[in-house]
Amino acid sequence: MAGCAIRTYPTGLTVRSRGARSIQHSPGVEGPLDIRDGLQRSLIEMHIHTNPTSSDSMLEIPDLMTIAKETGLTGVNLTEHDKVLESHQQRAIRDQYPGQFINFGMEVSTDMGHMLAVGLTTYLPGIRRVAKLREELDKIGGFLIVAHPFRRLFDPVTAMRTGQKFELTPEEAAERMPVFKFVHAIEVGNGSNTPKENDFALEVARILGLPGTGGSDGHSTSGIGAFATGFANEVTTPEQFLEELHAGRFEAVHKTREGRWVAFTPDSLDPSQRGED
Repeated sequence: MAGCAIRTYPTGLTVRSRGARSIQHSPGVEGPLDIRDGLQRSLIEMHIHTNPTSSDSMLEIPDLMTIAKETGLTGVNLTEHDKVLESHQQRAIRDQYPGQFINFGMEVSTDMGHMLAVGLTTYLPGIRRVAKLREELDKIGGFLIVAHPFRRLFDPVTAMRTGQKFELTPEEAAERMPVFKFVHAIEVGNGSNTPKENDFALEVARILGLPGTGGSDGHSTSGIGAFATGFANEVTTPEQFLEELHAGRFEAVHKTREGRWVAFTPDSLDPSQRGED
């Protein structure tokens, strides 16, 4: 294919890229896939809030780590609202769970919605503007994910309240919404979203060629692991985490009713998981 670069990583994951676009295939499988085993060398909860750092959360870290282990997750990316724990607090938490990966990210409220920032060690002045947030992350090799970009946009009550009805197609949203020009990835699987909101985000990510992440966006013990992010390689340190994110060796995954971790695709959720039965 002219203009395309094909790279095979040691894990067997093949990435075919053309500019900013990438198409990923599992080892030994050719062509588009609808329902398949997801990447799961590492399974990380990418979007989660804990008490007391996030005041709207009822989830305690010990409960999170217990449920994460029981669910089959190998790690968590804590995304507290506009805050990162101090380094001594981070060390104390990691020391309690030596067998589980813990990263301390942040969910930042910006002028273009909520962003999951990986790499920041503290809240910085000006990062409520997404352009500034991306600028600061670029200085340190950080990674930026837009969280639940279509939440409540299809809700008729929200449309009535705001006087605005969202009528863009996925192609139009990909082209017209400026937020997608600032991020490295899109959260396509969010456990607190409606199926329609997730499906729309998944299609926009496909159109843009941006990778997708998954997370529960949990604030309690309910729903942890509803979505997660599967990685092709083992992730045990924050440095590896950023390396794998920037390399694009990840995808949004979820469990089937039978307990199988599969890649999140338009056809991977059964009717009960979509609330249709």
